[in-house]
Amino acid sequence: MLGGMKQLALLLFLFILSCNVSAADRELSFARDMMEDAVIRNDVEGIALARARLVRIAAETGDRTVERDARYLAAVSSMFELFSGSLDLPAAAKLMTVAVRQADRVVEIDPKFADGWMISAMLRGSAQRAGIAVPKDPEGAPNRFAHAIELDAKSPGVAFFAGVIRSSNPLGAAPPEGVQMFDDLVARLDADRAATGRRFGLWDAQARAWQIFVRMAQDEPRADTMRTMAARLMELRPDFAQGQDLVGYVTERCFVAAPAVTWKPFLTDAVGDGKSPKNPDVIAVDRAEDGDRWWYRVAFHDPLPPSFGVNIVVNRSGDPATGMKWWGNGSTARFDRLVTAWITRSGDRYFGRAGVTDDPGSRGARLTKISSDIQLAIADDNRSVMIGVPKSALELTDASTIVVAGGTHLVWNDDAASAANSR
Repeated sequence: MLGGMKQLALLLFLFILSCNVSAADRELSFARDMMEDAVIRNDVEGIALARARLVRIAAETGDRTVERDARYLAAVSSMFELFSGSLDLPAAAKLMTVAVRQADRVVEIDPKFADGWMISAMLRGSAQRAGIAVPKDPEGAPNRFAHAIELDAKSPGVAFFAGVIRSSNPLGAAPPEGVQMFDDLVARLDADRAATGRRFGLWDAQARAWQIFVRMAQDEPRADTMRTMAARLMELRPDFAQGQDLVGYVTERCFVAAPAVTWKPFLTDAVGDGKSPKNPDVIAVDRAEDGDRWWYRVAFHDPLPPSFGVNIVVNRSGDPATGMKWWGNGSTARFDRLVTAWITRSGDRYFGRAGVTDDPGSRGARLTKISSDIQLAIADDNRSVMIGVPKSALELTDASTIVVAGGTHLVWNDDAASAANSR
């Protein structure tokens, strides 16, 4: 009788334990879905709520695997919030500092967890580029990025960030191997969803988005291919904010007629002072006012190629300590409004990225955060592009300063000197 009671008690204990484990797994699964949905929608409040839930799960659980996964997902949420376009530099620095600690803790809990090593590498890299100190690795510690790939190169999180790094090229087009990495990742994720019936989640959305981004980052991007990809992405996840941006980027648009305005000289720049003589060289900028729109006519030394880029870099207050640093070589300019027109054209039509953003939006590569209402015209001599920008998007003041830059649709090449009193 006593033996039977002990056996019953043991079975009851195991049942309660299994219930607790199941409850923890369910709570973690719910928080994961909550986080992924918020990131996909670019819902910053939702991301913060999901992260708070994940941090609480990590603190309260006695299961190290649950703690590992909860901390990992919290770190992932922070990584994507950094690219939400909503954080100024102090807020981003605060978020990165906490996220680096979360990711480092993941690696401490499970040194064999490839995803932990990768998110730790990415967060540490982001922090260091922003000038934020991170804890030093002990002597003999592995390279976090390389170690993640060694442990599991095909894990979705590892493969995604590896693809981002391998496809990045500050000198021009995305390397073919980077393009192929995203094609392979999309194929694996599609096959996994078909086999398991799982939902279309964060890595699915990001992989398909970057499958398009890397094709935009080609010397001769093919719009028809990208439009098909973007349409399919919206079918699979219509609430994907980044996917909606991509649809806009690859949509074919028409140039407008050159505006009938009175142009006034605005900026001049020396001939041949660009980074590369092969790329468009800005020589002058004129400006005109037309109702609720400012127009900028950017003149280049040579005829424009099929793909080119222009940026209007605005510091509304004129304060040299305000805003994000402009990435022009040797420039000290900072900005809190950025107009972008990185396009590829054919005849009277074009596609590409055209819009206005602010400092946080630029940090997150959300280039149409403020407005996508940009009008473009090409001069008959094919040496000037005219850009019409809503005045309400720029919010110029008497103290505003402006830099106008040009190049290809992939790389900056030259900018005109900044102008004081740019209103």
